[in-house]
Amino acid sequence: MDFEQAVEEYALYLVVEIGLAKSTAAGYRGDLMGFVRYMSQKNIDGWDSVDLSLMTTYLHDLRSKGVKPVTISRKLSALRGFFHYLRKEKRMASDPAAFMDNPKKAEILPKALSNEDVERILDSMDPPGSLADIRDMAILELLYAGGLRASELLSLQLRDLDLDLGYLRCIGKGNKERIVPIGGKAITAIRNYLTSCRPVAAADPGERAVFLNRRGKPLSRQWLWGMVRDRAGRAGIQAQVSPHTFRHSFATSLLIGGADLRSVQELLGHSDVSTTQVYTHLTDQRLREAYKKSHPRA
Repeated sequence: MDFEQAVEEYALYLVVEIGLAKSTAAGYRGDLMGFVRYMSQKNIDGWDSVDLSLMTTYLHDLRSKGVKPVTISRKLSALRGFFHYLRKEKRMASDPAAFMDNPKKAEILPKALSNEDVERILDSMDPPGSLADIRDMAILELLYAGGLRASELLSLQLRDLDLDLGYLRCIGKGNKERIVPIGGKAITAIRNYLTSCRPVAAADPGERAVFLNRRGKPLSRQWLWGMVRDRAGRAGIQAQVSPHTFRHSFATSLLIGGADLRSVQELLGHSDVSTTQVYTHLTDQRLREAYKKSHPRA
């Protein structure tokens, strides 16, 4: 039996026996045919010649051609399923991919603003020229001071604020509660909003959400994203800025300033410190850039 015929039979097996959609089976078939072509280039003439060494060189060939790790993982998954089928049919004695690890996915680092860019955005509303400026200043100061997620900020209730002590109560992912300290500038901006802006917007005295729109209703997620993007653009920031950008900037500023990873983990509300560790790459990158700019032998 030739290799291509085995792939065709496997694709049919996936549809008839396993119940996969024809389009899904066709995707597996395409990945497997790529391996068949590679075997032909290497003059492989039997399944017994497919071993760990061949698999390793195949994956190396894919990487050298610039194939993304996620695509390589998909191809490897297709091959594992195929080899399992061939072993079940007693056409292969062992699985040559059994001990192969999936390639690591490229790590996408969060984007963070520099302290200078954050200051530019906040300074563009200081002093505030309108009630909208007062509200937006309070929101942005709080995003940066507390590292809040968009959903956390939007769900804040008046009872969650203790401005005298400089803390707020936050309900994060998984309905987990955490206490977040906030700094003096954020407290001042929030007090200004609560005394001069919110009373004008609060048509319903029973509404307890902290941040309200002009109709006295809680702000929407879409509005928040649009406001942050607009304020960054007005300040001349070219990068794409979102509420989460301020959260990333909060974490990065703390680590660069000397805060330990566990403390930043607690402030962000991460359940696992490995989630917080991604920010250490950002601080390392900033240090490398500072070194290159400052050291005469860099």
